[in-house]
Amino acid sequence: MNGFILKRLDWTMLGTILILIGLSAVFIYSAQFKSDEVFGSNWAKQLVFAGMGLGAYAALVWFDYKQLAAFAWWIYGVAIVLLLLVFVFPKVNGSHRWIPFPLFTLQPSELAKIAAVVTLSAYLAAPGRDMEAWNTFFICVAIVGIPFLLIAAEPDLSTSLTLAPISLAIMLYMGVQRKLLLIGLAVVLLVVVGICFWIVHEKPAEGEEGGEWAVLPSMPFLEDYQKGRIKVFLTKDHDLADAGWNKLQSQIAVGSGGLHGKGYLKGTQNILGFLPRTVAPTDFIFCVIAEEKGFMGGALIIALYALLLGRCMRVSVRSREEFGRLMALGIGVMLFCHVFINIAMTIGILPITGLPLPLMSYGGSFMVSTMIALGLVQSVYQRRRIR
Repeated sequence: MNGFILKRLDWTMLGTILILIGLSAVFIYSAQFKSDEVFGSNWAKQLVFAGMGLGAYAALVWFDYKQLAAFAWWIYGVAIVLLLLVFVFPKVNGSHRWIPFPLFTLQPSELAKIAAVVTLSAYLAAPGRDMEAWNTFFICVAIVGIPFLLIAAEPDLSTSLTLAPISLAIMLYMGVQRKLLLIGLAVVLLVVVGICFWIVHEKPAEGEEGGEWAVLPSMPFLEDYQKGRIKVFLTKDHDLADAGWNKLQSQIAVGSGGLHGKGYLKGTQNILGFLPRTVAPTDFIFCVIAEEKGFMGGALIIALYALLLGRCMRVSVRSREEFGRLMALGIGVMLFCHVFINIAMTIGILPITGLPLPLMSYGGSFMVSTMIALGLVQSVYQRRRIR
C-alpha cells in the first residue's frame, strides 16, 4: 500500500544519511577551497543533487516497493537501453560513460546496478522458483552478466566488478547452485591472480624500462591506465610520476593527518594541489577528511557508514517477504563495496579505482542513484514485519 507512516520510518538511517550529506558539502568546499572559480560552487551543486536525491528517496518511501516486482523486467530493459546509448555519444576522458542532457549528464551504470539488484531479487523471489535448477542459475548469470559486460566495455571495470559480490551474496543466500558458485568463485580468483602476474611481467612499451622477467606479450582487453594502476599497486616503484601519483599523494594525505588532523581548510596536500583538485572532491574525498580531521575524523566517517550498512542489513532481516529481503541485502552489499574499495584504495591496500564514496563524493548521478537505492531500503522497512 502506498503512503507514509512516519512512526514506521527508520529515523536512524535517515539521520545518518543527512549527516553524511552535510559532511559531504563541507569537505567538497574544502577540497576546492583554493581552486579556480569553475570548481568553487561544487559544494552548492552537491546540495542541489542531494535535494534531488531526497525527492526521489521520499517518492520511493511513499511507493510500495512490492509493486516493483511486476515491473522489474521493464526497469531492467530501460537500464540496458541506457547502457547501450552511451556508445552513441563521443568519449569523455577516454570513456563512454555519460549521456549528455541540456542541464545535466546521466551516468547509466549507476542506475543499472540498482536495476540489476531489483530484477535479480524479483526473479529469485518469484513463487515456486527452483533454486537447484540449472536454468535458474544461468538466468541469474545473464541478468548480472549483460550489464557487467556493457559497463566494462565503456570502459568502467571497477563499477562493473561491484555487480559480482552483489549477485554472489543474493544467490548464495537463496541457495542457487551453491557448489557451482563457489567453484566459479575459485576459478575467478585464479584468473585474477593470472592476470596480475601477466600485467606485472608483460613486455614494456617502447621507451620504457623492463625487468629481466618482463617477457610476456601485452595484456589484451585492459586499457593502459588500468594496467598501470595494477602495476602501481603490485610494484611499489612503478610509475610514481604518472599512474602512481594519486596513490602516493593519497597515502601521504591520509598518513599526515595524524590523530586529530591539520585542521579544516588546512590540509596541505589538498590546498597545495599535490592531491589533484580534479579528483579530490570525487574519488579521494576521504583523503581530504583524513588529512584535515585525522584518524578521529576518518573513524567517524567509517562509523557512520557502519551504522548505515547495519540498518540496511536490519531491514533485510525484518522484511515481510523475500523480494524486499533480497533487495535490501543487495543494496547493502553494493554500498559496502563502494565504501570498502574507496577507502581501501586511498590507504594503499587496493589498486586505485574510480569508485566514489557514497553520499560523500561529488557527483549528481551517483548521489541520486544512491538515494534511490536507500529509498528502496526505507520503503521495505516501512512495510516491515512488526515484532
